Amino acid sequence: MYKFKFGLTFLVIFLSLILSGCAFRNKVDPFEGVNRGVFVINKTLDRAILKPVACIYLCFPPIVRNRVNNFFQNISEIPTVANDLLQGDFPNFEKDASRFLLNTTWGLGGLFDVAATVNRCRHHNDFGITLGKWGYRNSIYIVLPVFGPSTVRDTIGRAITYGLTPWPYIRQQKICWGFYAAFAVDTRACYLKIEPAIDEAAVDEYVFLRDAYLQRRAAEIRGSCATVEPVLLEEPPE
Repeated sequence: MYKFKFGLTFLVIFLSLILSGCAFRNKVDPFEGVNRGVFVINKTLDRAILKPVACIYLCFPPIVRNRVNNFFQNISEIPTVANDLLQGDFPNFEKDASRFLLNTTWGLGGLFDVAATVNRCRHHNDFGITLGKWGYRNSIYIVLPVFGPSTVRDTIGRAITYGLTPWPYIRQQKICWGFYAAFAVDTRACYLKIEPAIDEAAVDEYVFLRDAYLQRRAAEIRGSCATVEPVLLEEPPE
């Protein structure tokens, strides 16, 4: 539990520094100077550590990577179900709850996506979307250290969503950090194949990723971009 409190404290301090240390220049990204600095640091760390590890991970057999991805996707169903309920979205609540139960039981803890065979597709929801549906739609864009693109609303939502997962309640530090590392590498590997497209399309990568993030979150809040299909990575990038 103390890890959750520490994370909340870190987010509050970071947001306070951002909000108190910069002058507003535009409504969408008033702290662009600071955000670009954090973006450069994140990209440097990614190139030095996370991306090389993700490339090695992508050389693992697909059956291994799919089991890992399914496991973490199944854990993410917990906050999804909770936020369906908070939003009064009972059709998706029933689908997501049954999906979680199916995969946790018959899918051996989520290693196998059994629910997909009965047309229970993955559906993403989080507390940032809940805040948006409750009326907090327009929020200042920020880039978080390590975590990347976000907004003030989504940063608050990220902390609450994290508290709805099992991770902050694992007492064994080595086990907990092992899960964090595996999740980070698995998530990073899912984006390796789309990097060339981003490099070709983006004159300014920072602006491209910022606009893409804000548009996707707006669509998720509207309810027009909430279904998440599994990402199957079959081969390492060239």
